[in-house]
This record gives sequence, structure tokens and C-alpha cells, in this order.
Amino acid sequence: MITPYINFSGRSGEAIAFYEKALNGQDKRIMYYKDAPPNPDFPVPEAMQDYVLHAEMTICGTKVSFSDTQQGVVAGDMISLALSYPTVNEVTEAFNRLKDGGEVLMELSPQFYSRMYGWVKDKFGIGWQIICLE
Repeated sequence: MITPYINFSGRSGEAIAFYEKALNGQDKRIMYYKDAPPNPDFPVPEAMQDYVLHAEMTICGTKVSFSDTQQGVVAGDMISLALSYPTVNEVTEAFNRLKDGGEVLMELSPQFYSRMYGWVKDKFGIGWQIICLE
């Protein structure tokens, strides 16, 4: 499954509310940075505690994901695609193929929300967030 993933720098909550109303979004779910277990490898600044770590909403039959990132975003360059695979092996293989000639944005590793997750920008500049659903 491929899911559009839109990143913001602190305005995700505002955008979600806007799209929910403007596009009749359904089944909204939001997790904030303050809800995540602490991780010394990825410290979250105090100012980001109320920012959106991950949100999902169905718009016109498609699940769309949102988050606020610690990296800056440029308007128009805020969308990546999320790939979901059932096994760690499939995640690893896709990640390794996509990173060839590209740039690793988040190294492939286990996360509290998934057995394996990584984020890579391919050689064409397309961002891919790859996650294990297992």
C-alpha cells in the first residue's frame, strides 16, 4: 500500500483541521510527540511536545498521513510516500534499493511504532517512508 505523507514544521494540527473541514476528512487519529516514549537517540525539544508526531485521516477514500518534523520544510516539498510491507525483510530490501544513489533521511531501524522503519529520498528526489506492518 502507498500512502501520501505530508510534513509540516509546527502547522500539522492546523492543516489537519483545515483538510478535515474542507475535504470532509473522516476517521482522524492524532499522536503527539509528548505521547511517544522518550528516546535518547531522538530527543524532542520542549517546544515540539505538542506538535503532531503522526496523524492519519481518510480523504476521498484515501488514507493520508501527516506529521510535524524537526527538520525544516519548504512549501511544495513537504510530501513523501509511505510504503507498508508485511515483513522486516521486505522493508529492508525496498529501503536498500531506494537509497541507491539517494539520501537516507532516517536510518532503517526498529521503532516503538513498528518493527522496522526508515526514510529515504531516492535519486529523483522523491521521499519514501518505509514501514513494517508486522
